[in-house]
Amino acid sequence: MTMSNKAKMVVDKDFKIGEVDKRIYGSFIEHLGRAVYGGIYEPGHESADEQGFRSDVMELVRGIDVPIVRYPGGNFVSGYNWEDGVGPVESRPRRL
Repeated sequence: MTMSNKAKMVVDKDFKIGEVDKRIYGSFIEHLGRAVYGGIYEPGHESADEQGFRSDVMELVRGIDVPIVRYPGGNFVSGYNWEDGVGPVESRPRRL
């Protein structure tokens, strides 16, 4: 017995059931290469603010309208303990 299932799909670009929240298109940053250290976070750089974040990099990110940036992102999030990032910087544990 031969069965032939056929599916049909109609796409109508003008049919809308709701708005898509732009935060779904967020981004993340990983501490690889110069992405964080020497990139967005570089104390002592001429454009760094009082917390060490580079204002020139932050302006570029604002320019591409990224709605949300998650850190850490990707594979690094599984090994990150948020409590390590709380308190005075000099008292925080250093990890590889």
